[in-house]
Amino acid sequence: MKILELKKDKINGTLSFYDRIIINGYLLCLQSPRQFLFYLIQNNVKLKDFSEFSLRMSKELCDHIERYISDNGADLQYINNLKTDKGALAKEEFEKHPDIKGLVAAYSCVELCKTMTVTPNRKKKQLETASRFTKCKWYYLYFADEEFGWMYLKIQTWFPYNVQIYINGREYLSKLFDRHGIGYAMFNNSFSFISDFEKAQSIADKALNQKISSSFDGLINKINPHMDNISKTMNHTYYWCLEACE
Repeated sequence: MKILELKKDKINGTLSFYDRIIINGYLLCLQSPRQFLFYLIQNNVKLKDFSEFSLRMSKELCDHIERYISDNGADLQYINNLKTDKGALAKEEFEKHPDIKGLVAAYSCVELCKTMTVTPNRKKKQLETASRFTKCKWYYLYFADEEFGWMYLKIQTWFPYNVQIYINGREYLSKLFDRHGIGYAMFNNSFSFISDFEKAQSIADKALNQKISSSFDGLINKINPHMDNISKTMNHTYYWCLEACE
């Protein structure tokens, strides 16, 4: 706070809000071996046939996502090096088409995941459902979203289809300012001018209490073709929880 005191004659106002927001989405109904077994039983999947079933489900998910990418005019790029900054690549793509709305860029890669599977229990001499850590294909979809601004969604393509969403807090605020008629200017990822600091802070404070999960549900329903069956079978959709705020 000392810098605010030292530079108070040059400061027009202050605004407090998150810089970035990371939200994880889980299908809790598929996260435990017992519930996952129930899901398989309800879909008439025998444990001995799980490998074939899971491969088919993953292929359907991948094919659907890639059609979604193509239908929205974006290119899909496979990233082999995990150190590659996918966000920087997406920003470069956005700079080529700054007026684009919606999907900007898409990437796939192989990363660590926690998946639900079927494994042999040698002691009981039978198959059983279980969770384990392994690697699978993930998709990263970057958007210039009309509601949230710059954001990405990433989804794992093996059960239980975990999701992560990143939102740029200041981009999100700028969209709220647009809707409430607040003038502003941005430089890089900062506001360099705001016409009404008091109103802007009030909007920022209220934004933290808004229910935005329905927007995430709407997006994931476009991305994951299995959601209709999962929600009907298990009577649940994604549970969204805050992973990090800065």
